[in-house]
Amino acid sequence: MIGDDGDSGLLDILGNRNRRRIIVLLREKPCYVTEIAERLALNPKAVVDHLQYMERAEFLSSRTDTRRRKYYCLVRDIKIEITMAEPTGMVQQQISSSHDLFLQSVVNLRSLLGAHNRHIETLEYLESDLDAAMDDLVSTSKEILAGETEINLITALCNSDLSVPEIHRITDIPVLRIESALAWLEGKGIVTRHGQKYSVREINGK
Repeated sequence: MIGDDGDSGLLDILGNRNRRRIIVLLREKPCYVTEIAERLALNPKAVVDHLQYMERAEFLSSRTDTRRRKYYCLVRDIKIEITMAEPTGMVQQQISSSHDLFLQSVVNLRSLLGAHNRHIETLEYLESDLDAAMDDLVSTSKEILAGETEINLITALCNSDLSVPEIHRITDIPVLRIESALAWLEGKGIVTRHGQKYSVREINGK
């Protein structure tokens, strides 16, 4: 339970839809940045910002596994208590109006839940396709890529164009290893550089 002194931080966290989605996901199990970005279809840089904000607010903690992937997990759940004052001086017209508003709320909730369920079904299909695409990437890269570092870099760059510091924040791969791997991938024509940003080269070479 969050006390009065934590109300502001709690409202900031719950007031953001993507932070709420991240919290729901982390209730299932600890996840790393790329996994969260793929499952929620978010930009990895935005995911990092949300995670770091919630970690500073002491809602999350993180650990790095043997593969140097940083996993985030909830350190405490959120419980909100709301106390409502008893209504006074309510007239019959207000009761009737409240009844109409209640019925409208039921209709709105039913409509939104229907849209939500359709959206979840679409996300499940997308997650299945993402898993299949990751499996294809791993299986087809064995004779092309040097190792797991390159796979992680390509996965990150498939989400968005990134600089070396941004890749480091997302993957926790050491900067020197990132620079070396990017140079190797650029030499193979797999990634291209535009200023400080790197991107995956398209099939047509752009």
